[in-house]
Amino acid sequence: MTTSWRLLLACLAVVACQAGCDNQKVDSLRHELDQRESIIQSLEAQNARIAQRCQQLESELTDLRAEQDNLTAQNEELAQWSRRLAQRFGPSVWYFAEGEKPLPVKSYDHANPTTLLAELNRRFGQSKLPRADLIKIEGNVAYVRIAPDQQLTQTMGTTGATSYLQAVTYTLTSLSGIDAVDFDFDPGDHAMPGRYSR
Repeated sequence: MTTSWRLLLACLAVVACQAGCDNQKVDSLRHELDQRESIIQSLEAQNARIAQRCQQLESELTDLRAEQDNLTAQNEELAQWSRRLAQRFGPSVWYFAEGEKPLPVKSYDHANPTTLLAELNRRFGQSKLPRADLIKIEGNVAYVRIAPDQQLTQTMGTTGATSYLQAVTYTLTSLSGIDAVDFDFDPGDHAMPGRYSR
């Protein structure tokens, strides 16, 4: 065999090898392309589901906002009604049954914070509840200390503590010129100190 034939055979072998390699490369690329198309289809389906869920959530949010607006309006109407109701009773001692909001139980033609708290504390004493002691009145705020405060914050439960604080608040704010009560006691599980109003 001559050198030219050998060179020709070598070239043919290289071309054949290259063609075989190219076919393998093409097959590999096709396989990879198919996998990527499958991933893209999966992501598109997932995206469509997410878009649909977003639309549902937007609709629910719109409904919740409308419901919140209605509840806010109802709450304001109720607050105005309770203020008008409280004003009709004038200076009064407000007391509560277990788990209930306080109601006026005794009205006075003329009363002061000391008179009202004395009657309220008499009722608290009968129920073995802590005392509410007036510290001072400053501006339109009555400052009150609760003793023993641990009974209020740890043993009455959240509902009982809330009703107790409301009774003191409603009683003192039934007086003209007192709009809020600032409570002084150590915070606990069922009640927190601070300023309360009707």
